[in-house]
Amino acid sequence: MEKSKYAWIVAASANYIPGLKAFFNSAQHFGHKEDVLLCSFNLPQDFLDSLKALTFNVRIINMKGEDQVLGTAIERFRIAYELGKEYEAICLLDADIFLTANNGLYFDIAAAGFIVAGANGMIIDFDAAYQKQYELDLGKPRWPYAKVHTTAPIFLSPKDLDWFSALYNSRRINSFDDFLYLNILGIKMEKYKRLLVMPPMTFTGIHHFGVKPETGWFEKAGLLLTGTEEQCYMIHGKWWDKGWVTDLPKVMKGYFKDNSMSGRSYEKMENSIKTGQAWFDKFTNMKL
Repeated sequence: MEKSKYAWIVAASANYIPGLKAFFNSAQHFGHKEDVLLCSFNLPQDFLDSLKALTFNVRIINMKGEDQVLGTAIERFRIAYELGKEYEAICLLDADIFLTANNGLYFDIAAAGFIVAGANGMIIDFDAAYQKQYELDLGKPRWPYAKVHTTAPIFLSPKDLDWFSALYNSRRINSFDDFLYLNILGIKMEKYKRLLVMPPMTFTGIHHFGVKPETGWFEKAGLLLTGTEEQCYMIHGKWWDKGWVTDLPKVMKGYFKDNSMSGRSYEKMENSIKTGQAWFDKFTNMKL
C-alpha cells in the first residue's frame, strides 16, 4: 500500500492486545487510511501477522529492553521525533484508546501548524516549585495553566517534534514526567500558543468525565455523544479488565456523596459505563 501522509504512533505490550484490537478495528471502521507506527514491546507474532489484513499500513518497530514503561511510554517519544518527520502530521496515541468517530480533521489541523490534544480537566499552577523541579524558568513565579492536556492523544506536525525530542532527552524526575513535564515544557517552548485542547469527555474520558452523570456518554442517531451533547471522538480505558471496569462505579460513589447526588445520577452513570463497554466490545470482537 502507498505510504500515507499522516500516521498514528502507538506503543504496546501483549497485555494491551484487546485495546489494540479495538483501536485497529475502529480506525478501519471509520475509514481511516493513515499509517500506524506500532511500537511493539514483545507483541506475539500471530497478532502482528493478523494486522496484514487491515486496509492501511502498519509499520512494526520492535522495542528493546527489559522495562515495559521505558519500552513503551518513554520510547514512543523517540520514535515520534525520529520517524514523525516522514509525515505531514502524526498522532501519539495510548494503546487503550479506540476511536468512536473519524478523526481525520485533527490530522489536517495539525498539518496546518496547530497542535490538538485532549484536555486533562485540571488547572495546574506551574509555580516556582514546579519550575525549580523541572529546571525551567517561565519568566514569572506563577503560571496558572488553563490548557493542561493529557499525554495522548496529541496531534502535531514535524515542526513541533522538537517538543517530544526535548522531553525524551531530559533527565527523568518521576513517573509523571511524560505528563507534567510535557505540559510545562509546552509553556516554555511556547507550544501552547498554537494548542487546541478538546474537552476530556470527547477525547479521553479522563477523571471519569466519560461516566459522570453530567458528561457521560450516550447514543443518539447512531452517534456517540457526551452529556453536553458534543460528539465523542475516542474513548480511553482498559475495558477488557474486569477490575478496571468494576472500579468505575466504586470511585463514582464518592463523587456522588461529595456532591449530594442521588438515584438518577447512579442510573446515568451505569448507562454510560454500559455504553462505553458496548462500543469497546463491538470493536474488539471484530475480526482483524
